[in-house]
Amino acid sequence: MAKSLATHVSYYTLANVLVTLAGVVSFPILTRLLSVEEYGVMNLVATALAILVGVAKLGVGNAALRFYSEVKAGKHGVDMNGYASTVIFGMGATGLAVTVVWAGAALLVPAAWWNDDRVGPLMSFTSLLVLVRVLDSALLNQMRAQEDSREITYYSVIRRYFGLAVLLGTLFFISRDLWGFFVATVLAEALATAGLALWLTRHVTVRPRLYSAPLFKAMLAFGIPMAGYELASQVLSMGDRYVIQRVLGAQPLGTYAAAYNLCDYVRAIFLASFTAAVLPMYARIWEEQGRDATVAFLESFLRNYVLVAVLLVAGLSAIGGEVLAFLASEKYRAGEVVVPYVIAGMSMDGLVMVAGAGLYVEKRSKTIMCLVAITAVLNIVLNVAWVARWGIVGSAVATLVSYAVLLALSMWVGRRRLPLRLPVGALAKFGAIGVLAYGAASTIHLNHDLTTMIARSLTVAGLYAGLALALDQGARSTVSDLHRRALAALR
Repeated sequence: MAKSLATHVSYYTLANVLVTLAGVVSFPILTRLLSVEEYGVMNLVATALAILVGVAKLGVGNAALRFYSEVKAGKHGVDMNGYASTVIFGMGATGLAVTVVWAGAALLVPAAWWNDDRVGPLMSFTSLLVLVRVLDSALLNQMRAQEDSREITYYSVIRRYFGLAVLLGTLFFISRDLWGFFVATVLAEALATAGLALWLTRHVTVRPRLYSAPLFKAMLAFGIPMAGYELASQVLSMGDRYVIQRVLGAQPLGTYAAAYNLCDYVRAIFLASFTAAVLPMYARIWEEQGRDATVAFLESFLRNYVLVAVLLVAGLSAIGGEVLAFLASEKYRAGEVVVPYVIAGMSMDGLVMVAGAGLYVEKRSKTIMCLVAITAVLNIVLNVAWVARWGIVGSAVATLVSYAVLLALSMWVGRRRLPLRLPVGALAKFGAIGVLAYGAASTIHLNHDLTTMIARSLTVAGLYAGLALALDQGARSTVSDLHRRALAALR
C-alpha cells in the first residue's frame, strides 16, 4: 500500500506542480493587467461559481468515489457501463438545471446588491461553467475511483495549459478586461471537457438506456448531504470574500484574494496530491482489508502529512511578502500579513477527510455536512466580528480558527468507527522546529526581493530538514524509504 500511495502521490504531485505552474505564470499577468478592484470582482464571480457547482453536483461526485468499489463488487446489480452512464447523465441533468436557473436569477438581482454593475451580467454569462464543471467532475471522479492517476495527470496538465494559451491569447489580442477573461475561460473549459468525454467513452459505453435510477437514488441519498457539505465547504473557504467586500471594499478584497490565491497555489503543489491519492485508497482498503489495516494506513499517512505541512507553513510564512511583490507586484505586498494564517488553515483542511475517515467509510454524509455547516457559520460570524476590527487579518484568523474547529470535530465524531490517533508528539516536535526555522529566516533582509526569498527558503528548508532528520526516527525512515524507491525506479 505504501508503494501504491507513493506512486499515486507522485503522479498527482506532478500534475499539481505543472498545473499550478500555469497558475503562477498567469498570476502576475492578471494582477498587472487588471486593477486591484477588477481582481476582486473576478474573485467574487469565481466564488459564486464554486458555490453553484457544489450545489449542482448534489454530492454525486463524492458518491461516485464511494460507490465505485461497491458497484465493481456487484453489490448494486449494475455493471461498469451502467455506473458510468448513471453518473454522467445524472450529474449532467442537475448541472443543466442549476445553469438555467442561475443564468436568469443573476440578472434579476439588483446591481446595488453586488456593489458593482459588472457583476450581474458576468454572473449570468459564466453560469455556463456550472454545467461544464459538473460534467468534468462526473468524468474525473470516475477516473479517480479507478485510481487512474497517470491519465488524470495527463488530462489536468493538457487542460490547464490549453486554457492558459486561450486565456493569454484573448487578453493580449482580443479583449483585455474581465469579459475577455471569462469568455476565454468558458471556451477553453468546454472544449477540454468535451475532449475528456470523447476519450473516456472509448473505454466504457455510456447510453441513456443504461442509466440506473435505483443506483442514482442511492448515490443521491449519500450525496445530497455531501452537496450540503460542498456548499458549506465553499462558504467556509470563500464566504469571507463577501464580508470583506461589504465592510472594506473591493481594493482590500483584491489584496486578500491575491494572498489567498498564492497560498492555494502552494497548497495545490505540495498538499493536494496527498488528499487526492489517499481518499480512494483508504476506501478500497476498508472494503478489502477491514478496520485495522485502514487505521494503520491512515495513522502512517497522518504523520507524514504533518511532516510536510509544517515545513510548508513555515516556508511560505517566511517568504509570503516577497513572493507577492515579485509575482503580483508591489501593490499586493500588504497581503503578506494573512499568509501564515491562511496556509495553516489550508493545511488543517487537508486533514479533515483523513482524520475523520470513520465518517466517510460509514457514509455518514449528513454528519459530515452538519460539521462543515457549523464551521462555515462560525467562519462568517467571526468574519463579521473581526473584519471591521482587524481588517483582512481578522478574516485570515477566522479561517484558521474555523478549520481547526472542523478538524477537531471531525476527528472526535469519526473516532467511533476509526479511532485514529493524531500524531500529537510529531506535531509538537515538527511545529517547534518550524517556528525555529521561520524565526531564523525572518531575520534575513537582502537588497532584492528575489535574493531575500531564495535565502529565506534555503534557510527554512535546511534548518527544518536537518533538525527533523536529527531528532525524529520516523522522518529518517521516511527519507530512507523514499531513497530506496528512487534508486529502484532508476534501475
